[in-house]
Amino acid sequence: MIKINKTNCVLGINVSHNASASLMHKGEILICLQEERLTNKKNFFGYPKKSIDYCINFAKKKSFKIDKAVFTTQKLPIFNLKYPVSHYFTIKDFHDYFGDKYFGKKIKKLSIKNYINKLKKDKRNSQDLYLPLKKVSEKYDFDFKKNRQLQADFLFKQSKGNIKNIKFYDHHSCHVAYAYFSAKKRLKDSAIITLDSEGDGLNQTVWIVDKRKKIRKVSESSQCDIARAYKLTTLLLKMKPDEHEYKVMGLAPYAKNKYSVNVYEKVYKNLLQVKDTKIIHKLRPKDLYKHLIDNTTGERFDNIAGGVQIFVEELVKKLFLNIYKKYKVKNFYLSGGVSMNIKMNKIIKDLPFVKNLIVQPSGGDESLSMGGCFLESGFNSKPLNNIYLGRDLFDDFSEKKFLNYIKRKKNLKIKSNYSHKNIANLLSKGNVVAVARGREEFGARALGNRSILADPSNIKIVQKINEQIKNRDFWMPFALSILKEKHKKFLKNKKNISSEYMTIGYDTIENKHNLIEAGTHRYDKSVRPQILEKNANKNYHKLIVEFYKKKKIPALLNTSLNLHGYPIASTIKEVLNTFQNSGLKFLYVNDKFLVEKKNEK
Repeated sequence: MIKINKTNCVLGINVSHNASASLMHKGEILICLQEERLTNKKNFFGYPKKSIDYCINFAKKKSFKIDKAVFTTQKLPIFNLKYPVSHYFTIKDFHDYFGDKYFGKKIKKLSIKNYINKLKKDKRNSQDLYLPLKKVSEKYDFDFKKNRQLQADFLFKQSKGNIKNIKFYDHHSCHVAYAYFSAKKRLKDSAIITLDSEGDGLNQTVWIVDKRKKIRKVSESSQCDIARAYKLTTLLLKMKPDEHEYKVMGLAPYAKNKYSVNVYEKVYKNLLQVKDTKIIHKLRPKDLYKHLIDNTTGERFDNIAGGVQIFVEELVKKLFLNIYKKYKVKNFYLSGGVSMNIKMNKIIKDLPFVKNLIVQPSGGDESLSMGGCFLESGFNSKPLNNIYLGRDLFDDFSEKKFLNYIKRKKNLKIKSNYSHKNIANLLSKGNVVAVARGREEFGARALGNRSILADPSNIKIVQKINEQIKNRDFWMPFALSILKEKHKKFLKNKKNISSEYMTIGYDTIENKHNLIEAGTHRYDKSVRPQILEKNANKNYHKLIVEFYKKKKIPALLNTSLNLHGYPIASTIKEVLNTFQNSGLKFLYVNDKFLVEKKNEK
């Protein structure tokens, strides 16, 4: 049962993959910062010191007293923090790690001492991780209590002794609180499902919200290896685990269904099963990595991607069906890292018994810091009205400095008071325009404030953006921002299920597909839309309205403003760095200034 407390100001902290910190005041999330944006290390793993500093300083400026800090995982090994391998491992390193150099030996109960010594000496592990990890003896590497004390002591000193009430909450309870309390609709007679790689010993839970809106956990599993199978498949396809899973998902539709089904049945089908409302082991071997490597040998890469995607979809369909049959609920909330699989979410959305599917933005561990705040405040909290919760564009670099910088650059020119109508005109003529305005978006998706925009009817623009700017894999689709009031003319959405944050996939309407083709998946013609309401982002909405006046298309191709392998650009400094080191020609700043590169094609 989720207990509800009353706290004035809460600091939420996620120490793990994609570390983050959030500040809630009187039930409202005011800030959510990802450490990656402040360190420029994508998916930063560890203690989010800079994000916490930002929240503490913000509270100080506003004269808010932080009553409580909540960490959002109770059982995190110190070992994982000492060796944040995602920061520096190559694909070969990961194969050694999951293969016969580390996990393979652990499974066979052989000595891993030599491998650990090699990790200790690896000079690539150079990122400042803040916590005094090197002082911690090896004997405490898997001591959860020691790690909690380490984090609490560091936060107490970091806050200069001002934060004394420090709690550690259950990982999946924080996922649940974020899924439900951050949503604009808090529906009774609902189910909340969490699916992830692992957190506090679990990787799947089911919770029921009854007629009185009491929330209780009804099942849990530590054997739901959906995320682990997907991660290892990402690796065997020579992509980076815990980062490039979205590429596997994007690749899957290119495979012929019969070949994907063959891989699914041969490799994945018998690994797991759904029993009641739990996903558990079926014939899952101890060494999952070896099983996947051995049994996918000789299979084509796209068929493997298709097979693992079918594996996920079939299990989750059965899970949701069983929940529906047992508890008679038609409203579903979903969180945890697996909730980032928008193609799976599309399948769930289209199940006949599903009335509402609510998937909040970036349901991976990055949103746990908000989940901790929501868990603390519960029904006393306010839902998220938008997701622009990061730093302001001119947070550490004034507009005056920005203008002086542009004037000093011989390759740049600037125009002031440049209207949305003028930008729409540029876009309609086949230009690509980077847009940076106001506060940055939280999460993995660009939602109009740090975006690269283009005409979605111009299919040639995809190659231009890929080659000159993003360096993306050729098969990866771009996303679409579309006006809510006109989206049903282009997207199939009979159930009126909304996706404000690009968290759910949709099919396109066939005779309209060509008008938004560049913002859809090239093979299956599906789309990952931001269905944009006017009040969510008035300036972005206005820009799309102006584009609609030009081309009768109420949408724009939208992709994140960043260089390949780096986080989304945060302040104007990162935005300008991205602009200068890419093939972008136009940059639209704060709905006012147009920066243009001279002599750029």
